[in-house]
Amino acid sequence: MKQDIETRIADAFASKLSSAEISSLLGDVSKADAAAKANSEKASEIALDPATRPDGVAKARKEMEDANFSRERMARARERLSQLHRDTVAQEARDANAERLKAVLAERDQLAKDLEAYRQHAEAIAALVKRLVENNAKLPTTELTAEHIARRGTNFSPWFPDLVGGLKLPAFRSDEGQQGYLWPTF
Repeated sequence: MKQDIETRIADAFASKLSSAEISSLLGDVSKADAAAKANSEKASEIALDPATRPDGVAKARKEMEDANFSRERMARARERLSQLHRDTVAQEARDANAERLKAVLAERDQLAKDLEAYRQHAEAIAALVKRLVENNAKLPTTELTAEHIARRGTNFSPWFPDLVGGLKLPAFRSDEGQQGYLWPTF
């Protein structure tokens, strides 16, 4: 069973509602305010009508006062709920940012661990490139290099950058390699 609007408003300040729930409640407050306005206008018409009997006037006047009081409460509720909504939206944004940061930091930490393998791979690539350079120096100029043969199946073009000439391979730490590079060796 759905609680009455007054109870739901009071509960909103005592519980942790989402911004969507508060927004929905604000919609219900607006509806309750419109209904109170309609009731006030209807009761006012009856109370002020000269054809209304005195006992009807007293009843209509009480209904009008109750409806006006309800409107004032809904106006105050709308103000406070609107502020609560703004605060909740801001908190939800902070929470979402914190979750995104947590995920990014977890990814960063995993990448830091994965980079530990860089040294091993970089050293292997530098050793391979050194062997390519040494082998290229021994080959007659009429022969294809190992790189040309390996890359031939990939539509290799003589204008495509070669591995030996186009490679810069930083050392993993500043105290490794020459001038901070494993390749080229200066």
